[in-house]
This record gives sequence, structure tokens and C-alpha cells, in this order.
Amino acid sequence: MKKRASTIECEREHRHEQEHADTCVIVKSGKCPICGGSLRRNWSIAGWWQCAQLGAVGFRRDPFRPSCSWQGFTH
Repeated sequence: MKKRASTIECEREHRHEQEHADTCVIVKSGKCPICGGSLRRNWSIAGWWQCAQLGAVGFRRDPFRPSCSWQGFTH
């Protein structure tokens, strides 16, 4: 059973590293992978990036475009 838990933990760590690397590439591009909008940094948590269209109308970069849900972490 210990070996199985170790394998799952290793897979989880690999998946986390891949998600981190993918997010870093997205942030460097400056474009949201879902809607193509720009990105903004959310300073509440270190390394938190979001699509500028995330959130309610008053928080979006362009209130006339639909909301987007992309978020990622670079740390």
C-alpha cells in the first residue's frame, strides 16, 4: 500500500509541476488561453494571475465583453 501512495504522490507532484510550467508560458504570452484577453496579477496571493475579464462587470477590463474564468499560479 505504501508504494501505491508514493506513486500517487509522485503523479500529483508531476501534474502540479506541469500546470506551473504551463501557467508560466501563458503569463509570458500575456494572453488568456480561454478568451484571448489580457492578463492581470492578483496581488492577494503571490504568483496569482487571472484573465482581465474575470469577475463581475465592475471588475472586468471591458464590461461589455463576457466574463472569463481563467486563473493560474506561477509560484
